[in-house]
Amino acid sequence: MPVPYLVLGRAVKAWGLKGEVKVQPYADSIAIVAGSATVYLREAGSDLVEYVVTRVRQVGSSWIMQLHGVETIEQAERLINREVLIPRSAAPMLPEGTYYHVDLIGLKVVTEEGRELGRIVEILETGANDVYVVHGAGSEWLLPATREVVRRVDLAGGIMLVRPLKE
Repeated sequence: MPVPYLVLGRAVKAWGLKGEVKVQPYADSIAIVAGSATVYLREAGSDLVEYVVTRVRQVGSSWIMQLHGVETIEQAERLINREVLIPRSAAPMLPEGTYYHVDLIGLKVVTEEGRELGRIVEILETGANDVYVVHGAGSEWLLPATREVVRRVDLAGGIMLVRPLKE
């Protein structure tokens, strides 16, 4: 079952004196937040708090966000270490065959021969392609996220069908 919110990044510091927040993004593009009028911030173990985005821009690999009602450096500092989320319904549709990482974590990984390898516990982002870290039955598998290896993804069924590379 899909999660209702997608985590876009984490507020890492106050930016300037007028309440802007520097966000370390987990998403590839600033467009995902620039197209959203609101975001939600959440501290570990707490409820979501809604904020209206009044301005967002990219600085290097980070985003600088101005949130309505956050007007001082002190107010911005209170938001440090909070996750920045948007509702899944506000997220862009992905092209066929691509998935949000949050949807892949926890999938059962099974070979074409029916051997269960385990579950995806982490996704490593490398220069060439992502690598799925799969834990199961006392072993760890590192599977490249390529068409050659990943044969089918069934989010509804919770399964990823794979053809591991020959050693």
